[in-house]
Amino acid sequence: MKRTAQVAVIGALLAVGVAQSYAQSNVVVVSSLNVALSGFSGDTSGVTAVKIANKDIINALNSSSSAFGFSKSAKLLIEVPVGGGSPAFVVRDRGTDTDVSSFFGTDSTSAIVASNGKLQYEIRTLTFDSGAGESFDVSGFSTDKIGIVTGKDTGKLDGQLTNSNYSVAGTGEVNSTAAVLKGTINVTGAKGEIH
Repeated sequence: MKRTAQVAVIGALLAVGVAQSYAQSNVVVVSSLNVALSGFSGDTSGVTAVKIANKDIINALNSSSSAFGFSKSAKLLIEVPVGGGSPAFVVRDRGTDTDVSSFFGTDSTSAIVASNGKLQYEIRTLTFDSGAGESFDVSGFSTDKIGIVTGKDTGKLDGQLTNSNYSVAGTGEVNSTAAVLKGTINVTGAKGEIH
């Protein structure tokens, strides 16, 4: 009986330690950020069709003053704290996460939430500037899905953004030449992680 009580006390202490460990950790929702923009760049002397996709953003980050050296398999992610707060933009490459938030900016209007609480609508803005002639500043109508996100170490996280799709338009630079752009930005594959 005494031994059972000791085991129960040890189990309770371990549970408290694990709970405190989670409380001190940063729980985030990590999603893939997919950018697909197209348009035209140029001036009165000529116009060229241009595209900006994730691989172009990764290449622009490699050409920036930070000269990251990301591989072709690098992925662009967005991390949002579960408790709220500003998102972080991250490149995950060969198991290493690099914060590239200083190259990005984001803003949105107040969300209009559907009565079921599973959808919200807003105008979102996303900016990027490599500092080396590649940039964009686009905004548009966003439809966001709210629901449960799961993670290996986090379990179920309710009330999180699981998916966002927005059609955008705006301006930018491609090869240091002014551009007008339109396209889509998608946030997909949400999962919980502890950092």
